[in-house]
Amino acid sequence: MQADLHIVVTDIHRKMETFTVEEMVALADQRFPIQERVPSVAGAAFDLKSWYRSWQSQRQENEAEEPTHVRVEAVDEFQALIPWIQVDQAAFLYEQEGLPLKKGYPIRLYVPDGSSECLNVKSIVKVWFLNEPALGDEATYGFKNKVSLDDLKFKK
Repeated sequence: MQADLHIVVTDIHRKMETFTVEEMVALADQRFPIQERVPSVAGAAFDLKSWYRSWQSQRQENEAEEPTHVRVEAVDEFQALIPWIQVDQAAFLYEQEGLPLKKGYPIRLYVPDGSSECLNVKSIVKVWFLNEPALGDEATYGFKNKVSLDDLKFKK
């Protein structure tokens, strides 16, 4: 666990802000035991959509349109792009047994209701709230930097 990791959040209005886990949790108005949404997991979580709305409200942007998608990136550059309509039950897990996450630090995304193929993304360090309808209605995921088999072959 790297205690110095922060989460960079960018919204559809091109604002960027860096948060510690504690700052994100303090802004969350819906905190709950993650077992309420993911019975097989223990720990404390906060709701993704309500967190976004609280963040916007803090910036006096209540009237701003909601995003069409949320993209998250993990410390290992794994990314997930999820349509906003698929994250109604999504939550960020931030602690287990009263301590920061050992696996998945700093925060971990769960989309528990099966509405998205991106059900669990650990070690999130970047979150984008996007307004790009052209990104479509399907969730996608994978590593940011992909290397093909041909790229791995030695070329003379």
